[in-house]
Amino acid sequence: MGLDIYHFHVNDDVTDIPVVIDVGQAQLQKIIPFSHKKKNQYIDFERLLSDHGFSPQDFRQARHEIEMWGRGKFADSYYFCATNEPDPMHPTGTGLYFTNKRSFFGPKPNLPPNVVKSLKTFKLKQYPMLDMLDDVVYVEQVGYQRNDVVDDFFQEFPPDWMFAEKSYAQRIFELTIPEVQQAFRANFLDNWDDQRSLVEISW
Repeated sequence: MGLDIYHFHVNDDVTDIPVVIDVGQAQLQKIIPFSHKKKNQYIDFERLLSDHGFSPQDFRQARHEIEMWGRGKFADSYYFCATNEPDPMHPTGTGLYFTNKRSFFGPKPNLPPNVVKSLKTFKLKQYPMLDMLDDVVYVEQVGYQRNDVVDDFFQEFPPDWMFAEKSYAQRIFELTIPEVQQAFRANFLDNWDDQRSLVEISW
């Protein structure tokens, strides 16, 4: 399991780094005044399934893989299992595998053999896209830490979570292994801005 923790300072102006935020999240209220609306494109998974004759209510996304297939070119592959499957890696029904990987050979999903055996595979030229209006803030990165936390961190902090309150950064400091606490303090606490700091957790 990989953990990435980013410390950003939010800017007044548009920069090259937009971060999508949930304006209703209580821990982000300090930075809401800096938010903008930005149109982003996302894969339309409902249309992807319905275009191939499947009901979006009957399947759920269970895995996403990104693979480089050429210089600067990436392919996205998605595996769907039945909505009622308790364990997507040990399905009792048929799974769906979609990929836009370009290859002379048939696409080979990186999945357990028992899953591959029951797959219906679809090779696409491109995915159907959907425009959505997101709330974003524009930022510059001022701190970063990878891993280096004790196990209790994962009990207290959810994956893919953000906050703009220093008390949470202080708690991460307490859950950071002693050898790197000084570096964490420099990158997350000493340069904390009460109005503009934003921390993103990804694991």
